[in-house]
Amino acid sequence: MGSFRDAARWVFCAALVYAPWAYGGTTSASIQIINWLLLAALILWVIELLISGRRPTFPRLLLFLTCALAGMGGWMALNAKSIYDSDFYAFVPLWNLAPQLAGSVDYATSAAWMTRCTLLLCAVLFVADLSQSNRWLLRLWHTIGLVAGSIAFLGLLQKATGARMIFWQEAPPWGATTFFATYYYHGNAGAYLNLVWPLAAGLAVRAFTTSSRPGMRALWMSVFILTLAAVVANTSRMAQLIALLLFIALCVKLGPMLLRKLSRIKKNIVVAGAIAIFLTLVALGQATHLEQPLNRWQSASERIPNDARWRASRVAISALPDAGFFGFGPGTFRVVFPSYNSVSINHVPGTWRFLHEDYLQTVLEWGWVGSGSWGLLFFGGPGRESGRRGGVCSSPSLLLRSPAWRYTHLSIFPFRLPRSNSTWPPILDFAGEAVLGSRICRAFP
Repeated sequence: MGSFRDAARWVFCAALVYAPWAYGGTTSASIQIINWLLLAALILWVIELLISGRRPTFPRLLLFLTCALAGMGGWMALNAKSIYDSDFYAFVPLWNLAPQLAGSVDYATSAAWMTRCTLLLCAVLFVADLSQSNRWLLRLWHTIGLVAGSIAFLGLLQKATGARMIFWQEAPPWGATTFFATYYYHGNAGAYLNLVWPLAAGLAVRAFTTSSRPGMRALWMSVFILTLAAVVANTSRMAQLIALLLFIALCVKLGPMLLRKLSRIKKNIVVAGAIAIFLTLVALGQATHLEQPLNRWQSASERIPNDARWRASRVAISALPDAGFFGFGPGTFRVVFPSYNSVSINHVPGTWRFLHEDYLQTVLEWGWVGSGSWGLLFFGGPGRESGRRGGVCSSPSLLLRSPAWRYTHLSIFPFRLPRSNSTWPPILDFAGEAVLGSRICRAFP
């Protein structure tokens, strides 16, 4: 019984390690491997529950929302009205179970997406149950922190050496400017880093406020510095702005607690350490070509008003009346958008796989009912219920990270959970953190 339980949890930790290093889960091969890792973890978990006769522990509202979303999306795929032919850019009608009811406009896309979505929703339930164990809660926390540090180190190393592409890949003839670490797009990398660096900060704080060994204190402080420096070195402006706001909020939230716990001598050490961290970040910025993100900020006033994303959002808004209560179907934005874009006065050139505005794209794909359910899942309903039932406080790290991905959704596409198919690490980290976040402060003294 215990062996199945531990095996399921270690497999899930393996998925957390693999996903960021597999190009952020943005390739078809990495998506398939992550699918299998999650499926293996869930099967082992179910076997353990059946053998032990144990009931899993998670909030009822969380269970309801995950079942509702899986059922809603599954029905849309099952009752699909057509399938998209990418060669002829046309929707081919299909026989469906209930023509009068809602159904996806593209069976293939929605079916593939719902397979991944169901696995991830089940992973959230799995982590809710896993987080009841303090030992495994800390193991999960440590796993995410260590992987984040390794990704940040790789990104900084690439910047410092002037790499033209991810180290083990050949740069295209026209050059590559948007990659960072293992991520092809810096927006995804920035979103991932903003999800994990507050966790690293929490681990550093915990190391200094408990009787941890000096080696552990040095480790987590180094991880914190690396992840924060990586956000600065990355060229995603939105990620940098959100990181700054998070850092200020983190100081306001945790500063008074640290001051109460530390003696006068330790306070002087903390001040000296803060100065040392600042100087270290400055040095890292010089070594990692900090002028690149600074140059992007200088050109922001010229580029932002003319950004094509504004016009793309207007095109998407014009499609909202046709989305209805249940939307066009999970993952169908890239096949629906061209039809509206071609006839819009706000026409934007190029191929748009994602809208760069997650909330609006979610309404298009899931409708008002589905997007409302995603909103309940993400914006605290299950977490608040978990906190009330468990009698524990909320994690400062979770509370501070939550605005990070909420506001990043407005301009880039880091999370993609109610949308398309690729950026897995933030999704897995949500599964690994959002539910256990309401319990994580038990790890603090």
